[in-house]
Amino acid sequence: MKINLLQLSFIVSLFGIFLLLFLSAILQPKLTNISEITSNKLNQNTKISGQIINIRNFPESSFQIINLKDQTGNISITTNQILNFTDNQNITIIGKITEYKRELQIQANKIIS
Repeated sequence: MKINLLQLSFIVSLFGIFLLLFLSAILQPKLTNISEITSNKLNQNTKISGQIINIRNFPESSFQIINLKDQTGNISITTNQILNFTDNQNITIIGKITEYKRELQIQANKIIS
């Protein structure tokens, strides 16, 4: 059974795609303090952990803003869904650092309670 160049290219491409999917599921950013989040890190993924100090829900657009604090500062977390969290609950966020009205915030991709 001979494998021609086209079949070999297809097999290598599939292997590469599966490898990327596997790595994206496993690799996570390291835990960062809120005070270390600066405008130099815009659009980068980060992981933070802290305590919820305030939650604002916008049910008409399925949007939620969570204010989170750790021992070094606080930051707003945005989600595109309404989640059932309470004040003083500790959570871990993985998301992208963004800016809104000159304030840094994190757009959540994954929230672990």
